[in-house]
Formats: sequence, C-alpha cells, structure tokens
Amino acid sequence: MKSWIQAFRLKTLPLAVSGIALGAALSAMHGKWNPMVFVLGTLTAVSLQILSNLANDYGDFIKGTDMAANRTDRALASGRITQPQMRRAIVINALLSLTLGLILLYVSVPSLEAFGLLLSVGILGILSALGYTLGKRAFGYSGLGDVVVFLFFGPVAVCGTFYLMAGKALPQTWLAAAGMGLLSAAVLNVNNMRDTETDQLAGKSTLALRLGRRLSLMYHKALLSLGFLFVFTSFLSEDGNLQIRPNLTEPLLLLLVYAPIILLLTRHAGRIAELSMLAAPSTPETRIPWNAELKNLSLTIMLMVGVYALTVWLFVV
Repeated sequence: MKSWIQAFRLKTLPLAVSGIALGAALSAMHGKWNPMVFVLGTLTAVSLQILSNLANDYGDFIKGTDMAANRTDRALASGRITQPQMRRAIVINALLSLTLGLILLYVSVPSLEAFGLLLSVGILGILSALGYTLGKRAFGYSGLGDVVVFLFFGPVAVCGTFYLMAGKALPQTWLAAAGMGLLSAAVLNVNNMRDTETDQLAGKSTLALRLGRRLSLMYHKALLSLGFLFVFTSFLSEDGNLQIRPNLTEPLLLLLVYAPIILLLTRHAGRIAELSMLAAPSTPETRIPWNAELKNLSLTIMLMVGVYALTVWLFVV
C-alpha cells in the first residue's frame, strides 16, 4: 500500500483541488453554492490527477526517462510496482474518473446538450491525463505540457465548477481561471526546470528545456506575477462586466491578508533563481530542494485560494 500511495504522489493533489475551490468561491460570490458539486468535483479532480500521475510514471518509465534521471522515487523505475500492475491501476483510475464525472454531470447539468458538451470535455481530460507522457506524440515530450496544464487546471476546473453551480460563465470567472492556469503552469515549470538535463538526454523536449535556464526563470516569474494578479483582480471586480467594486473594503482586506502569501511567492521565486544558477546534474540529492519548492508552491497556491474563499464567505456572501 505504501508503494501505491507514493505512486499517487499526494503532494500534487492540492493543486488539483485549488481550481475547484476557486470556481466554487466565485460561484458563492454570486449567491450560488452547491456542496454536492463541490464534493463530486473535488473527487473527480483528485481522481484525474492520480490518473495523470500513474500514467506519467508508466510513460516516463517505458520511454527511459526515469532511468536516465535515476528516479528511484518512481514506482516502476524503483521496481516496487510492476508494469502489469501499473497498467491495471491506470485502467481502474480512468474508469473511476469517468464514473465520478458522469455522476457529477447527472446531478448538476440541466440540459442534454450541456451534458453532452461537458461530457466531451471530461473525456478529453481523461485522454489528456493519459496522453501527457503516453504515446508517440505525448504532450509532455513536445513542449505542450504548459498549455495542457493551463487549460485543465485553469478554465476547465474553475469555469467548469462555476458553470455547474451557477449555470453560466462570466468574464470575472475567466479572469480567475486564467490566473489559476498560469499558477499551475508555474508549478509544472519548476518540475521541468529541475529535470532539464535528464529530459534532454531522454529526448523530452519540455518548454523549460527549449527556453534555457535564464528564460525559464523569467517565464516562471511572469507566470507567478500574472497568475496572482489575475486571481486578485477577479475578486476586485464586481460583476460580469469586470467593473471595479464601489466598496473597496473587501479587496483591501484581501490584499492585506495576502501580504504573507506575496512574500511566500517572492521567496519562492528567489529560491528557484538560486537553484537554477547551480545547474547541477539531476540526482536524488539535488532533486530534494527542487521537490521542496514544488510542494511549497502548490501549498501556497492552495492557501491563496483558501483565503480567497474565506474572504468571500466572511465579507461578500
């Protein structure tokens, strides 16, 4: 069981939950709150993230990427789980994700047309989770991983949750979704910056590899800055026309509470700059500080969304 828990990579789950929570908070801001949608949406997002993690473990192993990187922390590369076992787990999680998604749509979507459209998006999400490292044209190996992460952790998670609760989509929601997508892409960028050398050996052409360390760092800072700005501005705006709230008390309170989070993001950016300057080969030892920054960034994003939701509950709803 311990090997499977490690293969699920629980430290990646806060990011999957954050998009659902942000969409739910925005919906609550507009007087629409559905706990059933929140619970089922969270379970579906977590299931999809675990599916992606298992598929990535399998895809990177059969392509030789994990062996090049000496990834003793991966389930297949370490020998703790066999290939047949992993294939069965991927099939089971794909079916579980589909089942949870169908239940979510059944209890929340009013029309057959919307059900079909959202079901198509859900199936595309499952295929994207599998196709990130599996197949000859895997997203993660062709520099498209950032785009896929942006779309599914941003617009799909945030706007999808908002639509299932409120029955519509607003510009304010798309703004928050863009911010969430950019922050999620920042998490992926840290992961790819860490593995630049070994990815190059394995032929995994990530965006971080194509940009190089200096541009990747600039890209990372831009993702963090714009992501935070978009999420905060979505709270600052009042309605579907993105008009500024006449009463700025709540946004100012949110900004005050966000001050420590801004410091955390600034510290994270500085730490990534330090690590990128080392340019050391990826080994189990050199990966430790990178992994710590990955976890810290994911938890900071989740904290930011949690504060957003709490502020909505206390001052807006």
